[in-house]
Amino acid sequence: MKHDSIIVYVSSRNNYDMLEGEVLNNIDTEGFEFINVDDNSCEEELEKGKAICEKHGIIFLENKDRGVQMATQTLIDYINNNRPQCKWIVCFQHDIYPISKNFFDKLDNYINSDKLNDFGLIGFNVLDHGDYTLNSYDLFQQGDSPFGMIGMCHLSVQDRSKRWLCTKQQTELLKRDIWKTPFIVEFPMWAAVGINVNNWNKHIIATNQYHFHLWLPDIAMQFNYKNKACLILPDLYCLNNQSLKEKYSINKNSAQGAIQGNDYHFGEYSNFNAWKDRWGWHYEDVYENFHSIQENYSGTLISDFFNHDITKGPLRSVDI
Repeated sequence: MKHDSIIVYVSSRNNYDMLEGEVLNNIDTEGFEFINVDDNSCEEELEKGKAICEKHGIIFLENKDRGVQMATQTLIDYINNNRPQCKWIVCFQHDIYPISKNFFDKLDNYINSDKLNDFGLIGFNVLDHGDYTLNSYDLFQQGDSPFGMIGMCHLSVQDRSKRWLCTKQQTELLKRDIWKTPFIVEFPMWAAVGINVNNWNKHIIATNQYHFHLWLPDIAMQFNYKNKACLILPDLYCLNNQSLKEKYSINKNSAQGAIQGNDYHFGEYSNFNAWKDRWGWHYEDVYENFHSIQENYSGTLISDFFNHDITKGPLRSVDI
């Protein structure tokens, strides 16, 4: 089945052995266009990436600037000029891949029903390999196990002294049936995300301030500020297996790798000052910082999430 409405892409930086050894083995690219955006790799890796992409029939683009946000902008500029039929792009990191049967067929049906037109981002039910394995996928399907990571609810917190729900709280919370239909989330898990091309063009101002961490939360914030919600599709599963990176001598934990100056993957760690400059509050101290400026976001989804009690269920479920 041909999927003209979807383009799948990865942003690569000095990790082309993993692109060929893992990504292309775990994501079936038949039926849709697959694009690689190089994010300022060293010369040796850049040439390797070009050769691998040519070998596998993948379009190779070079980031016009730096960071995953700008790599996404580079791709969207390409789409605007060359692929106007593309409605959504799906971004995968190198250690995550879809495991639901007919993943892209189902996603294409959602997109072509036009029921996703008004959303900014879509996320999926991401199973974390640290806690789950492929064997547990059947348990999820049977309803015998709770959902995996379905979104980072860093404003919607149960305990205001914590940024996110702890694992035990989240596990108990997500066993409830109310989370099994599509629902609005503050922002999806950034390892695999769908991006609405039209709404990006209308509402997003990309920046080179975030190499990787915070790139997607910032995009989601821009959509939420414009009341373009982000949506989780919990019937579409992906597996996030960070241990895949170890065989390529890449730090399993991307955050720690960035902090340690590991030049693979993403480079520098989060720019919290850039976040504070743009949004007026510190990302890692949400409650104390955001509380004082909440009136600045009145009437937006950002304020709605801050005031929402996630223990009562999603902010809103959506029938699609």
